[in-house]
Amino acid sequence: MSILISVFLMGLLGGVHCLGMCGGIVGMLSAGLDPKVRNNPKKIVLFHLNYNLGRILSYVLIGAIFGLVGMILTQVLQMSVFDKVLRIFSGMLMVMVGLYIGNWSFNIQILEKFGAKFWVKLQPLTQQFLPIKNLRSAFFIGLLWGGVPCGLVYGALSFSILSGSMFEGGLIMLSFGLGTLPSLLLMSGLSTQLGFLIQKPWIRRLSGLLIIILGIIALWMPIQSMVFMGIYDIIHFSKLIYFYYLV
Repeated sequence: MSILISVFLMGLLGGVHCLGMCGGIVGMLSAGLDPKVRNNPKKIVLFHLNYNLGRILSYVLIGAIFGLVGMILTQVLQMSVFDKVLRIFSGMLMVMVGLYIGNWSFNIQILEKFGAKFWVKLQPLTQQFLPIKNLRSAFFIGLLWGGVPCGLVYGALSFSILSGSMFEGGLIMLSFGLGTLPSLLLMSGLSTQLGFLIQKPWIRRLSGLLIIILGIIALWMPIQSMVFMGIYDIIHFSKLIYFYYLV
């Protein structure tokens, strides 16, 4: 399965997590708007579009940076094994995200704690744009919003570093961001209904299970390759020993 499709589905299925984690942010930002804007469906949609445009752009920029890091590491280490290890790590991270969303395990929060240290330094910048009075402020708040600690984002970023390319790293995070977009846009008008939905355990479990399946698929390719490589090396080594003793 294409990485772009995988991260898009991870963002889409992880929407229940986005609604729970970012729903409060959306509600706070909306509450701070001028009542004339809040009561105008067309205007409120524009503000939400700008929040998410900034958020997704921040994902793309971070994804490009991670892609660059992956490219540098690949060139320096020059190891095919390194690529397979990264692929296994990405698959495992996706499984951890699925377990987290399904409320079966919270180990992914270890990564969020590291991200929180970065967010503490970034968060004061948001005060420059609050309360939000125009679309420009909404965009920049969205741009900073991309720095909120989130295991789901980190799972997608692992695929960006795996890409070994700035362009592909950014494209991967664009695909992920677009996957999260439907849930967060729906928050602008259906927050009560969606808030009720995400409280249903079976919805979180189903979404988590589907993400785990995606993670297992991502894990299968590098593990399969390493197993076949190991079998090939054993056969090759056995032939060498056979011909050595034959002679």
